[in-house]
Amino acid sequence: LYYQDLMNITGQFDDICAAFSSGDFQRQLEIHEPMNPVLSENTLDAAYELEDYWKKFMLDLDKVMGPDKMPHLADAAKLIVDRNPELLQKTRNLLKALDEDIQQRTRETNIIIRASFAVALIIAIGIMLWFYRQVLRPLSGSAEGFRQASAGNFSYRMPVTANNEIGFLALSFNQLSSRLNSLFKLTARLQEGSDLNETLEFVSHTFPELLPLDWVGVLFVSTDGQIQLERAYSDGVPEELGILHFPLKDTLLEQCLNSGEPLHIPDIQEVAQLSSSYRFLQVLTDRQRRDAIFLPVTSQSPIPGVLVFATRQAHAYGQEHTQLLSNLATVITLSFSRTLKLAEHARLAAIGQFVSDIAHEIRTPLATVSMALDYFENTELPEAAHKRLLLAEQEMARINRLLADILLYARPLTLKTESTDLCLILEKAITSRKPPAEKHKAAIALDCPEDTLPLHADPDRLLQIFLNLLGNAIEATTANSAVTIRVRSKDTDKVIQVDVTNRGDPIAPENLEYLFEPFFTTKANGTGLGLAIVRRLVQAHGGSVAVTSDTESGTTFTVRIPRML
Repeated sequence: LYYQDLMNITGQFDDICAAFSSGDFQRQLEIHEPMNPVLSENTLDAAYELEDYWKKFMLDLDKVMGPDKMPHLADAAKLIVDRNPELLQKTRNLLKALDEDIQQRTRETNIIIRASFAVALIIAIGIMLWFYRQVLRPLSGSAEGFRQASAGNFSYRMPVTANNEIGFLALSFNQLSSRLNSLFKLTARLQEGSDLNETLEFVSHTFPELLPLDWVGVLFVSTDGQIQLERAYSDGVPEELGILHFPLKDTLLEQCLNSGEPLHIPDIQEVAQLSSSYRFLQVLTDRQRRDAIFLPVTSQSPIPGVLVFATRQAHAYGQEHTQLLSNLATVITLSFSRTLKLAEHARLAAIGQFVSDIAHEIRTPLATVSMALDYFENTELPEAAHKRLLLAEQEMARINRLLADILLYARPLTLKTESTDLCLILEKAITSRKPPAEKHKAAIALDCPEDTLPLHADPDRLLQIFLNLLGNAIEATTANSAVTIRVRSKDTDKVIQVDVTNRGDPIAPENLEYLFEPFFTTKANGTGLGLAIVRRLVQAHGGSVAVTSDTESGTTFTVRIPRML
């Protein structure tokens, strides 16, 4: 038994020495993966020294035990006792070297961890600075622009700092405020009682901000059936043309007056050659004008006339310019009368109406198109036309959602806080989203504590938060699955947590960090502002919103809102 035990122990010691020699501890540690640690030189030196001593010890042990079948165990025991202190010392040297190696590795690991934390902190600060410069500061400038416009300061211009959606929003606002500023200047000029020459000069200087313009003139119909060019400005300077009379019959000027609508002539040189009666077009051609719009001024003017806008650039005017001038027709009619001044209230009413038209120039055409689509929806149409109608209705709804979301996102946010119960708000949200859930064959499960969850917040804003999240979850989840809403809170908690989970396809990891950024969307008909609005409303309550997504747990949006603001 002593011999067998001796053989087992020496065999284990051989294995340990072999592990240090080869650097592979997989078999000794009984693990399935390779274990090849990089040891320090001191550790390796101690291991090699122990191994050399062990080899000599084993040679001496073999000699003492002899080649006989019956080993000399007594002599072997005496050798072991004699050599044991030195063997033990070398073993302790190895253990001490290993311990020092481990402590050194621990110090290095701590340094790496601290360095990693410092790098992560720097990256986080960099992201926050980037987000502030690229999103928050431009949006703050946008909000300031809307505040200035609402106060009547239409000369304010937003800084366009980026070539993205926010920059496009700022550019669009600047265009709109520029138009409104020009209109108010025109209003002031009308109130001053300017005559024809002053008003035409004002148009030549101001209207290039609204549309391409380097020549403007006005023609009035005379009693003899002809039309006369009264005044003209070229590049903002009066142009001396003398008195020019043109027959009105069978001309584009007559067509414009009869229709009462702006008439666009995209290529003056080409059209002037179509008829010898187009003498006025030949005058414009001689002055190298290539594109023109005729604007009738007849509705309230005692003298019918035509205001002509022209430019040297061919095909410079688009539909938006024609529409703008169509809206301007009433204003120009008020100003282009040499013998009659309209009453002050009529002029102001016309200007005010035009300003209202400009302010709603986006939504008004959309409403008209929407009514037209509603009309055709009740009409029997071919299948292909019906599909196009449905697509047009979807795009109309998307544009309206985009306009509403942009206004909601850009306006300064105020909260009307009161004591409210979160569970009741969630039940309202579920009731509101029940029809689309049934259409999608998705169930909605609410896990809310039986006790009330009072918190001080704006109930309408909270409802909007969970309507958006629940609507997204219903759209994302698979058919015949459930969307779950779980509320977690204790009486001692200062924060209420709500998890909205769906079992649809997970969100791509590279998209997770952009979900709450404005105008980022993966949906074909999405506006990209829904989740940005959610985050803004949650943050206004002093809370936070986060998202996790994987194939096993699904996608979960977590909203944390403090009980008291």
